[in-house]
Amino acid sequence: MTATTKIELKKLLADLDKDPTNLELINKVAIGYFENYNLKTDKEDFGYFEKAYQLKKTVKSTHNFAWFLYFEWSEIEWHCNEANAKEKALKVQKECIELQPKSYLPYYQYGYMLLDQKHYHEAIPFLTKANGILNHREITHNLGYCHFKIHDYQKAYEYFQTSTINLDIENRSLFSLSLAAFKIGKFEQVKSIAQKLFDDIENQVHKTISGYEIGLLFYLLEDYQLASTCLIKQGIDGIDLFDWPEFSYSLYLTDKETWENKITQSINEKLDRIKEIEDGHEIQEDFTEEEKREQLVELRSEIELRKNTLSTAMTKPNIDLSESLWVEFPACLLFDCNRHGNRENDE
Repeated sequence: MTATTKIELKKLLADLDKDPTNLELINKVAIGYFENYNLKTDKEDFGYFEKAYQLKKTVKSTHNFAWFLYFEWSEIEWHCNEANAKEKALKVQKECIELQPKSYLPYYQYGYMLLDQKHYHEAIPFLTKANGILNHREITHNLGYCHFKIHDYQKAYEYFQTSTINLDIENRSLFSLSLAAFKIGKFEQVKSIAQKLFDDIENQVHKTISGYEIGLLFYLLEDYQLASTCLIKQGIDGIDLFDWPEFSYSLYLTDKETWENKITQSINEKLDRIKEIEDGHEIQEDFTEEEKREQLVELRSEIELRKNTLSTAMTKPNIDLSESLWVEFPACLLFDCNRHGNRENDE
């Protein structure tokens, strides 16, 4: 499976010149330009996806245009002084759903878009519909994600349990399962998962779930020593403990000297940044005077907070576990994408 080559794109363009209203050719040219960025002189990929959509609103033309708007154009729209790509994509994808597609792609795409916009209740029916057409680990995981977000932890647990069975290569479903298990009181299972991941921590280099996530599980189990060990194993240098309250608290209880040193180091780094701003260091040359003043106010406030923390006893922080969940980003959902071997049409 390969992307459209330069030669193939030129052939497609030549064929399109002879048959300018051929919807299939227009779509292939759109994908061809998308896959050959260096051949574009303007926004040809956008133009051809839009042209197919405007010529005839089929499941394929609406779905593909919505995909491009949401996953690609929204990242670069500022180049063309345009906006609201995601809002438009949702509208176009809804039009696609109203055509009652037969394949899972449009339902999964719309469900993921809604999930991404934090409309979890609305996303669930479309993800469920997609999963009913083609049972897929990523979709099952994202159904668990949505149910966790709406506090239906038992249902989330069931979905995550299913999505761990096959191809959970990155351990995202397994980690998410442990969070759902904690929420429904299955603490022994949380402990078992945490230990399994901890035993393999040195081999997690290329996996999403790292020592930081594993440490969170031990924090939830109130094993602060192992939580701190996970932090040290994964790497304590370069992180700010104020961004990781569970590790800050664990270190505070188990290794107060290291905890104090890390916070003191953070204070000194911020003092250095203040000096750079006040001395007119070259890295500050692109900032306005107002922006520099705002930076100074923020830095001094952060320093004061850290000094106060050092002088008072630290209390156990409350952690929003829903912020620690991992969502599964969908693979390419374009109809007729040869690179990923996607189906040509909805039929």
